[in-house]
Amino acid sequence: MKSVAREVEKRPTKPSYQLKGKRKANYSTYIYRVLKQVHLDTGIFCKLTGLVDCSEGDLLQRVALEACRLSLYNKRRSLTGREIQSAVQLLHAGELRKHD
Repeated sequence: MKSVAREVEKRPTKPSYQLKGKRKANYSTYIYRVLKQVHLDTGIFCKLTGLVDCSEGDLLQRVALEACRLSLYNKRRSLTGREIQSAVQLLHAGELRKHD
């Protein structure tokens, strides 16, 4: 009998740049762009950008959760623009809910 030496296949190692975890959504670039559209001569601190980014993430999460609840109440499986719009109107008060 011939003894066949089987080579253990090694998994290809990933480069070091692929070993990092997933990136978290960051809206700081867009916050800065909107600020420059509204006020050209105004700047913003890095820590304040992080704070606004955190509050925007929280706001988007609350809108998504409320829209999901609305779709469950209506016995639908997919979110549409109507659920998103209704969720924004429910979460915002006063003048903000009137803007489309």
